[in-house]
Amino acid sequence: MSKKLTLEEESLREELVTLEERIRLKIRRICETNLKLPYERLAAGRHLKELCLLAIASIDNGDEITLAASLRELREKGINI
Repeated sequence: MSKKLTLEEESLREELVTLEERIRLKIRRICETNLKLPYERLAAGRHLKELCLLAIASIDNGDEITLAASLRELREKGINI
């Protein structure tokens, strides 16, 4: 069972859910419109989505080490969290 989230954790979780949704929709739009995009860029977008999902799961499970690592990598990729 997941723990009760603090206001800060809940706010971070909402921000990550929104970010993941935006990334997912952008990837879907690119695939549906057959836009020519280098594989590396599409793979990087999918990696960002996976990092967001990992961070959300870390918040839900109370795993602060994985959360910190995920947020650090997102920030290194240029995502402002």
